[in-house]
Amino acid sequence: MHLEQLNLTYLPQEDRILLRIGFFVKDADPEKQEVQIFFTRRMLQRMWPTLMEAIGSHMRLNRPETAFASDELVNLEHKKAVDTIKEKGNFSQAYDADKRKSMNGERPLLLETIKFHLKPDAPLWLQFITPENGSIDLKLETSLIHGFCKLLIDAERASGWGLELSLPKVDEIGVPPHLLN
Repeated sequence: MHLEQLNLTYLPQEDRILLRIGFFVKDADPEKQEVQIFFTRRMLQRMWPTLMEAIGSHMRLNRPETAFASDELVNLEHKKAVDTIKEKGNFSQAYDADKRKSMNGERPLLLETIKFHLKPDAPLWLQFITPENGSIDLKLETSLIHGFCKLLIDAERASGWGLELSLPKVDEIGVPPHLLN
């Protein structure tokens, strides 16, 4: 399976954010497929700090020279990745929902837990776990993880939940405690 599109949309009637993961299978049915997952406010609020920590840890794991400036570099990488995605027109391209078959039936899966897996020289692996003990794995390269963060931030703002999701600000970055005199 190959990831083709991600879409995050706030659904007011559900008061949830819908994540649609669109993908295709090479040399298989020409019909494209998708998995739909609901994010609740509570889940997003709990997940965001862990996601930011996972992104920083992933960067330090793959680029050890960034260990002391990771928050600043995460912020810079995020801006660079989002700008690149915007230049390619990927944010303005509408999600291709009409031609996709939902693999999880009529109702989106409700997200219960998210696990982050970090490995050297590998994409950041997000594992979405549902109450039915189902698991959807999403492996995102650096540029895609930053695009995913941007979509989450935009969907949360549209929801009006007031979580004020953002990446660490450069002026909030302090000297690590073990370097203080």
